[in-house]
Amino acid sequence: MRIQQLKLPSEVLALVWATADSYARRRLACSFVLMVAVASIASLAPLLLKGLVDELGSSRRADLTVFLIGGLYVVAHWLARVLGEIRGYVHAQADRQIYSALSDRLFAHVLNLPVRYHLERRTGAINEVLANGLQGYQMILQSSVYTALPVFAQLGIVVIVLIRLELPVFLSLFLFSLFLYAIAFARGASQVMRAARAASAAQVDTRALMIDSILNYETVKYFTAEDIVRGRFGVALARTQQEWMRFHRARSLTGFWVSTIFAVFLAATVLYAIREVMHGRITLGTFVLVNTYMFQLVSPIEQAGLALQQFSQGVAFLEKLLTLLREKTEAAARVEPTAVPVCSATAGRSRGAPLQSSPGKLAFEKVVAAYGPGRTILKDLSFEVQAAQTLGIVGASGAGKSTIVRLLMRSVEPDSGRILLDGSPIDACPLHVHRRAIAVVPQETVLFADTIAYNIGFGRLGSSRADIEQAARVARLHDFILGLQDGYETRVGERGVKLSGGERQRISIARAVIKQPRIFLFDEATSSLDALTERQIMENLRQHCRHSTTIVIAHRLSTVVHADQIVLLHEGRILEQGVHEQLLQMEGRYSRLWHFQQSAHRAVATPADIESASR
Repeated sequence: MRIQQLKLPSEVLALVWATADSYARRRLACSFVLMVAVASIASLAPLLLKGLVDELGSSRRADLTVFLIGGLYVVAHWLARVLGEIRGYVHAQADRQIYSALSDRLFAHVLNLPVRYHLERRTGAINEVLANGLQGYQMILQSSVYTALPVFAQLGIVVIVLIRLELPVFLSLFLFSLFLYAIAFARGASQVMRAARAASAAQVDTRALMIDSILNYETVKYFTAEDIVRGRFGVALARTQQEWMRFHRARSLTGFWVSTIFAVFLAATVLYAIREVMHGRITLGTFVLVNTYMFQLVSPIEQAGLALQQFSQGVAFLEKLLTLLREKTEAAARVEPTAVPVCSATAGRSRGAPLQSSPGKLAFEKVVAAYGPGRTILKDLSFEVQAAQTLGIVGASGAGKSTIVRLLMRSVEPDSGRILLDGSPIDACPLHVHRRAIAVVPQETVLFADTIAYNIGFGRLGSSRADIEQAARVARLHDFILGLQDGYETRVGERGVKLSGGERQRISIARAVIKQPRIFLFDEATSSLDALTERQIMENLRQHCRHSTTIVIAHRLSTVVHADQIVLLHEGRILEQGVHEQLLQMEGRYSRLWHFQQSAHRAVATPADIESASR
């Protein structure tokens, strides 16, 4: 979705204002009042200097009036600085609250985006978009409250003062210089925004490449590809550096034109003021006043120009973030009715409480699922599994087994057909309630960089240590954990890298067991385990899951031989269906695959099998 440039700044400000709560809004308002006070005092202080100079010029001795005006001049500058510091503190309170609230909103939004979105994005790119967006918001708030608004307030007061002092020529010079400043800043802001947008995009790509390479460090080392990866990163860095240089060149060019405009109008103002003093038409104090205003305001005006460029840069940084916020979340994409029979078992259930016992009859009715045009995975798939029974799904890679998992978890939606749970379509139930009813052990286990206890207990937050240990026993993991130095408090490292593949899988199984769901969904849940451990775990699971509907997806047919029903998928369709003995009697693909795996198992025993058998 392309963002209209004219609409973007207002959209950014609307986002910031909507994120701020009443606390932050009050402090922003207070900061604005203090800003006006500071700007007013700073603009009126030169009037005191003018009066001081005129008094000194008209009398050779210092009387009480001179000292009073001088004291007021000093107090005005002191007060302006003190109020400025107070304004900074009040603004910081609002800024940190808005930053935290915006960060929380963005994090929640990313978590609620559908799986399809994450499958098409890189983690590093999303991370950089969030970082740039938060930086852009701060740049916009800083440039608006700290720079642009004070300058506009000061300019307004100066114009009023020049009008009241009846100095039309100086006022004309001043206003004409502002007009030229505005032209220079407007052109500069447009150029800066384009350059910042390109630099931000290059930086996002570079950071995504870096994080992706770090996440895949083992693969890099396996293939001694450090130099190749570093070379790609170097090319990305060079492009990013080039784009940032264009950005700084645009800013410097704007600064050159602003400095030139200032020098020309300073010269015109000074020369005309000298002429007027020499002809006696203005006092020496007025001369000082006009020059003080020129010098006092040129810096804020330049800062206002830089603020405009900074605002443009912040908007460019926020552009991708606003695009991300426009992505529909899972909850927003679906209608959640208030009362659906299928949800009765989970109605009113808290996040940490186990599910009540309930039926779990599952049915697929002519389900078609595709990942884009020309890539249809499931084709009119229909099957049924009764409550508290076990369904085994087998088939070659690409047959559609993992797609069934995503459909059941509603990570993707079928293109046609229906999926029913206890006779009701699963999309009729609120998404968060539906997912609480299912526990998944995925094919690839990814753990949090926390303790073993946390990763197991994540399946049902608030679980007791006894619940965690019982789940670990079901997964044949308890004795292994007790053998570790820190036991259940052992930290597993990022994504669980400190554990073996089999250990990670058993933690994933324990995490599913502790959830106590209506439906267990095992997607190659024991692929990293040796045969003996797999048999022991599957036996424990059969005892533990006897009141839940269970779906087991596997390549190894020995994993599903005890299933109440087995489905053999081939190219998205059911090729064979029945119990293990029936499928063997058919002497079809399932039978051939079974005999092949059995002969291969007898011929070759893995080191893990040998070690387990010896115990």
